[in-house]
Amino acid sequence: MRRLAALLAVAVGVAFVPPTGVPPAAAALSGSDDMVLAFGSATYRGSTLGLPLAAPIVAMAQTPDGSGYWLLADDGGVFSYGAPFHGSLSGFPLRLPAVALAPTPGAGGYWIVTEDGGVFSFGNAQYHGGLVGVPLNAPIADIIPTPDGGGYWLLAEDGGVFSFGNAAFYGSTGGMRLNAPVVGMAAVPGGGGYWLIARDGGVFSFGSAQFHGSTGNMRLNAPVIGIAPTASSGGYMLVAEDGGVFTFGDAQFQGSAVGLLAPGRRAVQVVGMPGGDGYRVLALDRPPDVPLVNVGARGPAVVEVQRRLESMGYWLGGVNGDYGLLTQQAVYAFQKVHGLPRTGNVDAATRDAFRDARRPLPRSTSGYVAEVDKARQVIFLARNGRTEYVFNTSTGTERPYTYQGERYLADTPPGRWRVTHQVNGVRVGALGTLYRPKYFHPDGIAFHGYSSVPPFPASHGCVRVTNAAINFIWDANVIPIGTDVWVY
Repeated sequence: MRRLAALLAVAVGVAFVPPTGVPPAAAALSGSDDMVLAFGSATYRGSTLGLPLAAPIVAMAQTPDGSGYWLLADDGGVFSYGAPFHGSLSGFPLRLPAVALAPTPGAGGYWIVTEDGGVFSFGNAQYHGGLVGVPLNAPIADIIPTPDGGGYWLLAEDGGVFSFGNAAFYGSTGGMRLNAPVVGMAAVPGGGGYWLIARDGGVFSFGSAQFHGSTGNMRLNAPVIGIAPTASSGGYMLVAEDGGVFTFGDAQFQGSAVGLLAPGRRAVQVVGMPGGDGYRVLALDRPPDVPLVNVGARGPAVVEVQRRLESMGYWLGGVNGDYGLLTQQAVYAFQKVHGLPRTGNVDAATRDAFRDARRPLPRSTSGYVAEVDKARQVIFLARNGRTEYVFNTSTGTERPYTYQGERYLADTPPGRWRVTHQVNGVRVGALGTLYRPKYFHPDGIAFHGYSSVPPFPASHGCVRVTNAAINFIWDANVIPIGTDVWVY
């Protein structure tokens, strides 16, 4: 379980700009292909490049002595290069994809973690707990073991940190408003603290981890993707998506991958050598950026945006190349899920969020549930912990109103409910018109179609969707009578 604790002070400082005259990019390149690049004392041992894979590679982990590494596929397949193989999840029916692998201190085993916080132990790795069945605000992105392997931290994409075994909780960014999402975490060698790194290069220090600088106030050519500390914890390096390396404190610059990555490739992870004199960078295919498009646009650029939204479960009524009301509703939902300004247009911030966006994680973990997330104003239709559809919605304003001289609260009551009855037509009520309502609360609160579904709470308590969306919900029978409803 997540250990609740007061957020420790976060160090803030001025970003250090690397000195001029640093070695050229390839000066310390000790070996590479177009997937794994080794610098300084790190050696290249091989990769899956060119192999026919059942699932794409998503992560890399290094043996504690730096002699070899593993590559992890999102189906849990493990590929060993100078590192012992202890088993994999390939062929095992995973509910959600594998995202990270971490070794035990002597490389006699490793843990694999999935998006929903499932932890799988191999070799001499001991299971200390996981998050399957625990409602999460964001998917799990990484697992970081303690120095003796007696515990580990799980990192969520919103910067939430979950501690297991002898891993101590020192704080997180889970409840903070961030300028950019958290993309990585690293523990100090003694395990007494850790750093979190954001996409803009902002560094957040907790416990005994010391702040040595960041790129948070620098103009970067590419977003930051990872952090690797030195053995002394007196410094760290940050690596950007284009392979750029930024060193702080006693971290040694050993070269960068800028100019070495093939077109369409990007750096996604960095692991440092134990002596601090080298590092390896994992590079994978770059998802194409979605175009910058606005409501009213038409053509292939809109088709690309619509396809990407549909692939992640955002309902928009089909791909037609027309950026109309339904595509705007899907973009609203995407922006809400990712904590972005709700413009309804694919602006620069929204385009950037698409780069690493995945199907959003619901709060429920079993059964078929219609979830109403009031904080984000979205509906998730989830089956066994996997989101099938996401709809933009507008719920109760949570403000008082007067009807026939009586005062009421326009709230959408939180709790567990069930769809009990429905009207296949227009129902004109005292507070407005409900199109094809599906009722789930004894006070007459329902999912229903409406002519206006703004990106903010605007109803008297019902859960609004567009008329086209409620038509789909009826026609596809995705919220039948008896469906469990969870409002939170």
